[in-house]
Amino acid sequence: MLFWIILPAEFVQPEFATLNEQEIIQRFFIQPLDDPAVTLGIGDDAAIIAPPANHELVITTDAMVEGSHFTAETPPMDLGYKVMAVNLSDLAAMGAEPKWATLNITLTSLDESWLQAFSQGFLQCAKKYKVALIGGDLTKGTQVNVSVQLTGIVPTGAALTRGGARAEDKIFVTGTIGAAAKALQVLKVHHYAHEQLSAELHQALYRPQPRIELGMALRSLANCAIDISDGLLHELKLLCDASHVGARLQLDQLPCAELADPQTGLTGGEDYELLFTAPADRCEKIQQLSDELDCRISAIGEIVTGNAVEIRQQNRPVAAPEYSGFDHFEKR
Repeated sequence: MLFWIILPAEFVQPEFATLNEQEIIQRFFIQPLDDPAVTLGIGDDAAIIAPPANHELVITTDAMVEGSHFTAETPPMDLGYKVMAVNLSDLAAMGAEPKWATLNITLTSLDESWLQAFSQGFLQCAKKYKVALIGGDLTKGTQVNVSVQLTGIVPTGAALTRGGARAEDKIFVTGTIGAAAKALQVLKVHHYAHEQLSAELHQALYRPQPRIELGMALRSLANCAIDISDGLLHELKLLCDASHVGARLQLDQLPCAELADPQTGLTGGEDYELLFTAPADRCEKIQQLSDELDCRISAIGEIVTGNAVEIRQQNRPVAAPEYSGFDHFEKR
């Protein structure tokens, strides 16, 4: 079945004893659908969608696992919002318009208050970016795991990729960076007591702003793009590898948040901003776009021939840090 499996009796807490599968779906996740492209939504073995003509589907998925991406202390409303936002950021990097999502949740027990808060945050983000929830699954496991598959559309042949950077392109990044990583540092020091986070740090960590409008506008301006969720330096290296080029990064031009130092901004991750390249003669148009969308865009370097990523400060080479960003399987 497309949305939720039947739960074993021992998984259901007393307040859920009278709820069956369909009632759980109805209470927490059903939303009115106003999308003619969704031929069949929640309630059957699979959903059916009819993509618009002359468009390609852009599909991404992201999982958030307790112990790796969040802790038991993470507010469920924040978790719900963020798991949708991080997938939206991937579509933004491709220049895609988000459309449809499926949601999978693994829980260790069934908690009405947790589900209520989680679904509120998730659906709040989905509504903001006009995403329709069309299916999913709920099951029991040994740790909490939430994952989203998100589908968007882009005009045929118009998607941005990591592989389009060209020598002499300027390198740009959106927003400010480093505050979300700083928030994680604060949480670790205070044993994940979330009341220790300032409003600014809480916003940075749990309410990232997927640059959907900007990504769509960059289709005609940028040569390539990537989101910097795992650290700016790490993602820049991935972009350079995919494009078979090198880069010269100006450390003193990074738009670091007030609470973050350049090192945190460079490698900290969790920013969900866009890193992109474009020819130098498009700088004025990019600045106009920045003003129109009220989205800060900073030039932080240039693409060069070769395959090396060089870091400079005050135009002098500096040693690259050993740690460039997050990798689940990196040996440390």
